[in-house]
Amino acid sequence: MSDTTVGVVGLGKMGGNMAKHLFDESFEVYGHDVQPEVRESFAEYGGTVAESARDVARQSDVTITSLPTSQIVEDVYTGDGGLAHESVETIFLEMSTIAPPTTETLAAAVGKTPSEILDAPITGGPEDSRQGTLTGLVGGKKPVFESEPPQEVLNALCAEVHYAGDSGSGHAIKLLNNTMSMGNLLLAMETVALGSRYGIDGDRLWDILGNASATSVAFESRMPRVLERDFEAGFTIDFARKDIGLAVEMADAEDYPMLMGGMVHRLYTQASNEGFGEDDVGAVLKMFEEREGDRIGDDPEK
Repeated sequence: MSDTTVGVVGLGKMGGNMAKHLFDESFEVYGHDVQPEVRESFAEYGGTVAESARDVARQSDVTITSLPTSQIVEDVYTGDGGLAHESVETIFLEMSTIAPPTTETLAAAVGKTPSEILDAPITGGPEDSRQGTLTGLVGGKKPVFESEPPQEVLNALCAEVHYAGDSGSGHAIKLLNNTMSMGNLLLAMETVALGSRYGIDGDRLWDILGNASATSVAFESRMPRVLERDFEAGFTIDFARKDIGLAVEMADAEDYPMLMGGMVHRLYTQASNEGFGEDDVGAVLKMFEEREGDRIGDDPEK
């Protein structure tokens, strides 16, 4: 059993799977979430549920936060009962996808306490978080990053870990990654919808484009599910819209005209407005299908 104790604040699809994987890797794991059913699931698995987020951090050498929005993250750290408190001494791994200015706020707040913080967002889905095959993108003080407790936890969760630079760099690169990935997927789904309209079978499109220069990680991960009309959410259209919007805001703050990124954001916003926001990002295909009146896949009832 590892001597490093780990806390996880936010036990949703990503955080909950990370907590369970760390438990499987023989860490002592504490957790907290605002949802009672999620806390119960974690406790049934063998983890220790704490009464509050601050209690998690008090008992942990390394504390992961995995939460849905920048505002929620800021509230959890700096609000009433927040993590950034003089009674807490831990190394925070902030693994949410948030705006870099929020990272700066967190670093300033944690800097007034005995704790340290690394922004450490990850790429990969819930299955990767369960299997320990994520990719970590880390920003913050390099000596803290290189110290044994965060290295032990990151290496347990990630197949690859990359140090990005000073505080905020990890979150910035995560936004850039998601913008590129979701842009690739958007163009891929528009393209295969055109191929279907032209009369090319969906499986044939997948067989050829998936093995040609056109392919991408996003296309390879989503197209098999698209062919099965499986749009159960792994990463939703609404989350894609949120993350790309943060990247556009980052560009605006730097007075950088992000023309293509802005267009990608508008199209994911349109897909959300058309009712697909809670579907997996592959469902952006439906927006193009409804425009053209054709469908890809085997089951027209789905």
